[in-house]
Amino acid sequence: MSAALMDVRFSEMEERVVPFPLSGQASTIRRCARELENVHGNEALQYWKTECRALAERLSNLGCSEDAIRNQVMAFQTEVQVEMMRRYSDRLAAEAHSGYGLNQ
Repeated sequence: MSAALMDVRFSEMEERVVPFPLSGQASTIRRCARELENVHGNEALQYWKTECRALAERLSNLGCSEDAIRNQVMAFQTEVQVEMMRRYSDRLAAEAHSGYGLNQ
């Protein structure tokens, strides 16, 4: 390492991986919300566990801490739930606009 780099002490700085916030990946969130609308019961539970575990494994492979992984998975879960509520609300609004109710 050059003397100039040694002077700024790059080697002594704390290094950490900052993953792209997965909660902001709209396509993944929409895909999961859409899939969860189409599966139910144990199948939905297994799908959800598989998605969350895969996300946690990807973050772990990037070197994220357990706390960071937990926070990212929780944020992702929240975003998927919000997307599901948004999709449901959009369907209700469309049905109300066309004069039909969900319970009719």
